[in-house]
Amino acid sequence: MATKKKPFIKLQCKECKRINYFTRKSKQKKAERKLEFKKFCKWCRKNTIHKESKR
Repeated sequence: MATKKKPFIKLQCKECKRINYFTRKSKQKKAERKLEFKKFCKWCRKNTIHKESKR
């Protein structure tokens, strides 16, 4: 039985627009909206909102 991996996504800082984090997202249709997390940005040197990006 082959297992399908979850899609790999990038999280981008909303302030400096740099990609800082990588994670996986479930394939459910309910999870169609973009993920947002409040994480530490090493470039801004503070906690900022990181949003899922396409790049």
